[in-house]
Amino acid sequence: MYLGTAALAELLRSIARDYDIYAPYQRGDAFILRRLELDDGDDARVPWNPARLGESLKPLWFQSSKIVSRWAADGPQPGPRPRPRAILGAKACDLQALAIVDRVFREHEFSEPAWCQTRSQNLIISGDCTEARDSCFCTMVGHKPHPEGEFDLNLSPTDGGFLVDVGSPRGERLVQTHDSLFGAADPAAIAKRDEQREALAAAVTERNEPFEVHDPFEQSVDKHRTSHLWDELAATCVQCNACNMVCPTCHCFVLLDLPTAEGSIRASCWDSCFESGYARMAGGGTPRLQLVERFKNHYHHKFVSFPRNWGVTACSGCGRCIDACMGRIDKRECLTRLEKEWLPSAALPGVD
Repeated sequence: MYLGTAALAELLRSIARDYDIYAPYQRGDAFILRRLELDDGDDARVPWNPARLGESLKPLWFQSSKIVSRWAADGPQPGPRPRPRAILGAKACDLQALAIVDRVFREHEFSEPAWCQTRSQNLIISGDCTEARDSCFCTMVGHKPHPEGEFDLNLSPTDGGFLVDVGSPRGERLVQTHDSLFGAADPAAIAKRDEQREALAAAVTERNEPFEVHDPFEQSVDKHRTSHLWDELAATCVQCNACNMVCPTCHCFVLLDLPTAEGSIRASCWDSCFESGYARMAGGGTPRLQLVERFKNHYHHKFVSFPRNWGVTACSGCGRCIDACMGRIDKRECLTRLEKEWLPSAALPGVD
């Protein structure tokens, strides 16, 4: 299907009756999400981000801190629930990340109610990447720089508008109720879109050739259980937690019970596996007292234990951790070294 720019603006104005719309806006070299306000007839303000956002979509469903419940004199009350949201401009890496977190919060026998509710009632209008950032490495983890699922509608830019793919029953209903806005897609435009997709995927792959790996990440990381290579990889880590905070797949949190004037609240706050107290047990002991052990655990979780437990690597290749790291640690370089630099003598203490 084809959707013109003016028709997209009209579609968004219609969606705004039922959803708060969040769309990408440029701030410096990055794009951020903020509430979209469209005036009647104002088509030029429909935003578009050529590459992934500077921040992930995770906070829209999983806030960094939120009130889970309140206790007052009349008993417990659930925390607030936001109005349904429509997200414009989601890219493939963030959609893959949502699917990864879904494994834990939606598909586990103990589901997370707030995540499930907001995920089920929100609308996702994704878009192809038409360029990539230097830190993007989606192709290294087996993905493409264009969405292949997890969206309601996907937009691919073309002359005068967008090619539209439908990815869910909600997206199908949206098209059906606004069928006058959509037209037939030009086969030549579809062919050109497919060529552009393949060209960008090839460009991302070529850009990451210095970090090319051949073994599965699980194998490369797991063979370094006792290797001293981790000391070198973690040498410049300052435990700032930036990689965890910007990561679209990190989902650890801690629950805090706090007193209020009316009673008390239970709050959920993001946690980080780089914190010294993250794995602390009753009595104060911790199995990962040294930073290097927590650094190693971060990689082991994403590339070894998560794939074994859930069947998928807990990394979407967005590259935000590379951009955010104060120690200039590049996850791609670490994964390459973990594959290529292993020696038995480094992994087996006492063996010369």
